[in-house]
Amino acid sequence: MIRRTHRSLPWFGAVAALLLLALPVQADEMEPEPYVEVPVQVDEMEPEPYVEEELEEETETASESNGMTEKIADAAIIRPLYFARLVAGLPFFVFYPLTMGSGWSEDVVTLLWTEPFDETFRRPLGQPPGDY
Repeated sequence: MIRRTHRSLPWFGAVAALLLLALPVQADEMEPEPYVEVPVQVDEMEPEPYVEEELEEETETASESNGMTEKIADAAIIRPLYFARLVAGLPFFVFYPLTMGSGWSEDVVTLLWTEPFDETFRRPLGQPPGDY
């Protein structure tokens, strides 16, 4: 049976530290590949009209799916986070009377109540926060 002692742990740490310090040196010795610019040939032909119509249709479809993705992400991720911020900020209204004399009371109300409430319940679905 092998009996391990606590003396082996510092050696293990020292060897691991040396190996980690050696890694950047090995990476610095590698030379990058030289940059070679490849000329691009441009055709002088004009695209056919139906191609432009297809591009417009693809753009509309992409923007519709992008809008749907934004709405789903807004409803599933962003709004629940703002609602959690609203609920988490409510107990801190106990300290609101302390801020009344300092001039920070409006900022406290905005931070703890107004902004999370507006972003959660009043902002149109799919619109980025702060842009309405």
